[in-house]
Amino acid sequence: MRVLSFFSLIAAALVSASTASLAQTPKLEKTSLSLAVGGRTLVAYLPLTIADRLDFFKKEGLDVEISDFAGGATALQALVGGSADVVCGAYEHTIFMQAKGVKIKAIALQNDSFGLVVGVQKKLAASYRGPKDLKDLKIGVTAPGSASAVGLSLLLAKGGLTLNDVSVIGVGGGARAVTAINSGQLDAMANFDPVISMLQRDGTMVAVMDTRIQKDLDELYSGPYAASAFYMSDSFIKANPHATQAFVNAISMALAWIAKASTDQIVDAVPTEYYGGDRVLYRTVIEKNRGRFSKDGRISMAAAKNVLRIISQSDPAVKNAKIDLAQTFDNSFLEKAQAAH
Repeated sequence: MRVLSFFSLIAAALVSASTASLAQTPKLEKTSLSLAVGGRTLVAYLPLTIADRLDFFKKEGLDVEISDFAGGATALQALVGGSADVVCGAYEHTIFMQAKGVKIKAIALQNDSFGLVVGVQKKLAASYRGPKDLKDLKIGVTAPGSASAVGLSLLLAKGGLTLNDVSVIGVGGGARAVTAINSGQLDAMANFDPVISMLQRDGTMVAVMDTRIQKDLDELYSGPYAASAFYMSDSFIKANPHATQAFVNAISMALAWIAKASTDQIVDAVPTEYYGGDRVLYRTVIEKNRGRFSKDGRISMAAAKNVLRIISQSDPAVKNAKIDLAQTFDNSFLEKAQAAH
């Protein structure tokens, strides 16, 4: 009897512990989230792919439906229009929208640089001396209004030009962008990896500004920069704090995994269509960009201020608005996620 009583007590303790654990796990307000991203294959959005492919979302009790759009501006429209709960895109969109009276917040940073590269057709490279030589060219970006277009405007400004001095054409961040240069439809391109590395492999484009390199990153942005992030509307966060926390938990795990993983492990984790079956190329892409991924996902006020300074130069609405940067990002979910690990 004493033996039975002993095991009965152990069993009761286990049940009690299990019940307590369940009680401590908050019920998610939503288990299905819709996510919009502008160019899922972009290396800047790798944490999203890792969280999805390694089932970090599922481990947090979430089913995340990912919709891929041509560019970040279109993904933003999905959020504003109510067809997406969260966006994987540029942090700067939180500032643009606050200037329009729309409240959205970044809840996790993916990297401190998109790895933007501006390049020209090989035949134009020999005559290129500076940004002023981009005048009147047909230049591809992921989408008008997206981070690639903002970066292009910064480079043009260094030559005394604006986006009105060139023809800006949205071509996305995948195969269409590669074809547009290789077929001669465009004179130049402002885009990201893996598109850029594919064009360099093909020998059809020569980089004139490469922010994968620290020198060019500093020259273009002049300081720390909050680049790719995940953001939600204020109203969604307030109505779904537990679901938001679960989402950020998954992203925190993805960032931690990327920081520790080998290049080959990262390549193994992504679909082969991300790099057209060219594994060697994608290894190079990862090596060139992995130093830019955030270690903890937090957005610093210094980086936020730099983003505001930069986009104010080209957007009168932002320049003339009273922007409260503290309301454009929220690190509290990441802090809770990291405290739990």
